[in-house]
Formats: sequence, structure tokens, C-alpha cells
Amino acid sequence: MTLDRLLSRAALECVEERERYLAIFTVGMNGYVCQNKLDVDESRALFKGTYRECQVWIERHGIVAALLFILAHRSEVPELSAGTTTPTDLLTLLAVNPR
Repeated sequence: MTLDRLLSRAALECVEERERYLAIFTVGMNGYVCQNKLDVDESRALFKGTYRECQVWIERHGIVAALLFILAHRSEVPELSAGTTTPTDLLTLLAVNPR
């Protein structure tokens, strides 16, 4: 697998994870996060906070999903499977903007 393909698949994992949740406004700037299902109700909230905090909660779950995918598949990418990359080297490789 190429590094570009790994990152694209990790991005897809991120999107899919983020789409599992909804951030819903309540009063003012407050809100809550719930699963993206038909029975949305504040009593089933997974997280409560400001709407921005709710968005960050969802984004963090997406980032975790992407990173877990990368960790699970990094041995399939020649640049990452050498075993000599430091954490800084790994982040530098992953931080390249798409073409």
C-alpha cells in the first residue's frame, strides 16, 4: 500500500467515525452529542458542553479512528514498515497535505 492510499483510507475512517455522532444545540451556545440514530434525545447524550466542545469531542473520535487505522496498517507501507522511523519522522510523513 502507498502512503497516500493509507492516508486516504485513514481519512475515510475518520469521516465514518465522525458521522456516527450528532452535535445538537440546546440553549444559547450549549449542546450535546448523541449517536446519529433516529431516537435523538438529550437524556441519551454521550457528551454535554458548549457546541464547540461538542464539535471537538466528535473530531477527536474521528482522529482516533484515523490513527488506529494507520497503526493497524503501517506495516503495509514501505516508508513506515522499516521500523526505523521515530515518532517525529512518522508525524512528518503523515502531515503532508494531499496533492
